[in-house]
Amino acid sequence: MYTIVRAKGDAGKAGEPLPTLWKTLAAATVHFRRGQFTLIAAAPGVGKSALSLCLSLHARVPSFYFSADTDPQTMFVRAAANVSGWSTRDIENALENGNTTAVEAQLNGFDHLRWDFQASLTIDDLEAELKAFAVTYGAWPELIVVDNLSNVVPDVDSDSSSYVGLEKVCEYLHELARETGACVVALHHVKGESNDGDKPVPLSQIKGQIGRVPEMILTLHRVQDDIDRELSTSRMGVSVVKNRTGRADASGAMTLYLEADMERMRLTG
Repeated sequence: MYTIVRAKGDAGKAGEPLPTLWKTLAAATVHFRRGQFTLIAAAPGVGKSALSLCLSLHARVPSFYFSADTDPQTMFVRAAANVSGWSTRDIENALENGNTTAVEAQLNGFDHLRWDFQASLTIDDLEAELKAFAVTYGAWPELIVVDNLSNVVPDVDSDSSSYVGLEKVCEYLHELARETGACVVALHHVKGESNDGDKPVPLSQIKGQIGRVPEMILTLHRVQDDIDRELSTSRMGVSVVKNRTGRADASGAMTLYLEADMERMRLTG
């Protein structure tokens, strides 16, 4: 039994934001917070992984990225493009020619980030990897990314696509954030017409309707009429549909915008 002052003291850094990367989001009370669980949902190809990758690379805190949805070479291409400023096509050409020494040297400067590429994960798998991280480095990661929520099941006999399975995984990730003090971010899909990815996505369009547990839920969409085809840049709409520590609108009407250079996997704003 605590007083609120004692509870805050014992909570450590829980509730504190990670370093701010996007002033546009921070100005609207959108922060990725330690000790909390955030869900990012969008149609395929909109930029869920781009957002989580930028956060993992540039928040510069000890991080663990579970990339169940994407293979190591693809993530290497994306990360190398982000840190080098080369396009993803340039990185792929360099890989084909065996000429990646320069970008590998740059990526070696981001050794705060560790990866797991199992294509299917149970909660026990997540626990084992995170405990290994804690034993190796003497502390839990401060940022944990799960890409993608549907690739995680409570146990080997569970169905990852069922509401019950998704809800159990969300409850685990929420508890994981509380217990470790890490900012836990999971990526997820949307349903119905929101799979077009070209308009704001309301809370009701998240697949499985699992909005009960996360402290914050962001949905993403492309802004089609703002594309500069020559520069391969556009805007990404970030709708804040749930935010226990700030402003939100479940309809998706509270939309913020980031400049998105998807050829270089960079988001600014």
